[in-house]
Amino acid sequence: MADWGERRVDRHAGGRSVRLDRDVIVQAAQRVLDRDGLSGLTMRRIGNELGADPTAIYRHFRDKDELVTELADRVFASLPAPDPALSWRDRIRRMLRGALELYRANPDFAFQLAHQPDDTPGLQRIAETVLGTLAEAGLGPRERAIVYQLMTNYAVGSGLFISQLALDDCGPEAIPAMRRAYAALPPDEYPHCLESAPHLFPDQDDVYDLGVDMLIDAIEKLARPPTMPDGRGPDGATSKRRE
Repeated sequence: MADWGERRVDRHAGGRSVRLDRDVIVQAAQRVLDRDGLSGLTMRRIGNELGADPTAIYRHFRDKDELVTELADRVFASLPAPDPALSWRDRIRRMLRGALELYRANPDFAFQLAHQPDDTPGLQRIAETVLGTLAEAGLGPRERAIVYQLMTNYAVGSGLFISQLALDDCGPEAIPAMRRAYAALPPDEYPHCLESAPHLFPDQDDVYDLGVDMLIDAIEKLARPPTMPDGRGPDGATSKRRE
């Protein structure tokens, strides 16, 4: 029996042959996903895309779930590492922005991305990059782990929300209509809603960037050594932020 990693020739019913391996199959699956969406990603359609019998795919992947996991991991692996010459703050901003754009570019696949196992190679590389950046910011091992989880939660939650907005495609009048609804609330019961009504449901990119800035401020606070009332640290030195 051929090894799963070995290339072999599989024949389509029409007689056309194609050399199959995991990479060739994943590329074909990505084309089907881009064209037909996740609901249209079937082994039969992937086989048709390859010009091969769909059962041949099972020589390389146990099932569709394993193939979809591989697809998702390649999406994560496509995220470029930030320039190490940038400050740790700017690297955090670039990584979080990149994560959001990844979800925005794959709205139909967003749910699968959010449920990706955390031990795949693409996510392990991202974890190493982020944890290393947080170490440079001055966080200890435990704080790095907590902040990394916080960053993951923020990026995934925001990405799912923005992806759902893209799929819903409510149109340009949806937000003005919601603002008018809040502006029409009884002022004696909802005075603060009325006051903020013109500004509710702001641009999602502005909201996301503000959250990133708040997260960076929190990292700086965590990395800053405790200070005494006179502004000096426990060793008597004046406290400084880590750059």
